[in-house]
Amino acid sequence: MLSGVALITGAGGCGIGSAISRAFAKSGATKLILTDINPKTLAQTVDAIKSASSSSSSSAAGAGGIPPEILALDGDISDTRFIDHLFDQVRSKFGRLDYAINNAGISGNNQPSDQSSISDFDKITNINYRALWYCSKKELEIMKTQEISSQAQTQTQMQAQGRGQRGSIVNIASQLGIVGRPDAPIYCASKSAVIGLTRCDAIDAAPYQIRVNAVCPGIIHTPMTDNSLRPALIEGKKDMQRPMDLTESVNIAPMRRMGTPEEVADVVVFLSSEKASFVQGASWVVDGGYTIN
Repeated sequence: MLSGVALITGAGGCGIGSAISRAFAKSGATKLILTDINPKTLAQTVDAIKSASSSSSSSAAGAGGIPPEILALDGDISDTRFIDHLFDQVRSKFGRLDYAINNAGISGNNQPSDQSSISDFDKITNINYRALWYCSKKELEIMKTQEISSQAQTQTQMQAQGRGQRGSIVNIASQLGIVGRPDAPIYCASKSAVIGLTRCDAIDAAPYQIRVNAVCPGIIHTPMTDNSLRPALIEGKKDMQRPMDLTESVNIAPMRRMGTPEEVADVVVFLSSEKASFVQGASWVVDGGYTIN
């Protein structure tokens, strides 16, 4: 389904970013740029991809069983100097960028506005929105200058059908960018901003045959949430060191379960590919029906 060069931010560990990285490798991406603030969890993702590539199943290793070339860079995505270095490496090592997945993000501070601080606002917004915007800026700068790529048919055929693309960007937002919940004004606003950015960038990028879309995950079973189905805290108490009790939120969704990182990754791969060639500026919700209920 895929070919070429892919960048995934927030790729470490066993959450959504790692699942997306593994899915891109399996789907045929030949070169991966992976970044995360945690070098240990980033290495775990790289090892998982290499392990799958060396297994007996060729489908686990991407197109033809050939493992992708991987460039792994750990660093703080909220630091523009790191982002500048990251994209300098993309240009010098690979010379183009076919797919970009802006996944890096953090959870909220679980406080209403009147109990939140400027430092809370800056920390959440600088990672969830400001850094994502700056990455998008850099991605678009590269994609606009490169040739149209097509893995499905000849370039001439794809251009004639309007299905060729210079690049595809998928921003990871949240169901909470669409709906609100108590004690999450800063987080919800940061993810709403991502959706707004996606729509505007999609308009500006369309003439260059670059697609920009967003995915809005619901409650996904990751290290951020897997301790959440636990007894509620004493009324009025908030434990900021452990995940919130999400039982009630999970049960709002008609499917009444958490999603898996792989379910999100499957949607991201589709939106990145030319199979989604007429999808532009959309925000695909992957939440088990939470936002419709």
